[in-house]
Amino acid sequence: MNLSARNLVLDTPTRRDDDRTPVGRTCILRVASRPPVVSELLDLTRFGCRIKTRQALAAEELVQLGIAGVGGIEARVVWHGEEGYGCEFLIPLRAGAVSAATQENVVSLDVAPVAVPFKWPIRYRALFLVAYAVAPWLAVGAIGYAAMHAFG
Repeated sequence: MNLSARNLVLDTPTRRDDDRTPVGRTCILRVASRPPVVSELLDLTRFGCRIKTRQALAAEELVQLGIAGVGGIEARVVWHGEEGYGCEFLIPLRAGAVSAATQENVVSLDVAPVAVPFKWPIRYRALFLVAYAVAPWLAVGAIGYAAMHAFG
């Protein structure tokens, strides 16, 4: 019997293994002692994001991002370049947060509202229902009355 020992290495995901999810929506950037600025959230992972902002940020600067569907999250600026700023979250997002941030990306299409058909008020609908129920009996009664006086 030949038994060989094998070393099993479990692959554990690192912050760079996560797929970047393109978001393309606005976020609120807050930096200490500066007013909040509306910025663009370009992509998002559980561990960080890429933003585009008109506010100058320095590497290693701490910021807070307000992201719809996620909430406020603290991050550290890791890099910057022509394509924006790369931020690493101090605490990774909870599972499902990236999906929550992108599910609310609803684009409003300028479509004419659907025409609502005319509907009579309930009082008139009830009156018509009673009339339809009583009218045949009135016709039967009128025919019977005429027959009694004609043949009677």
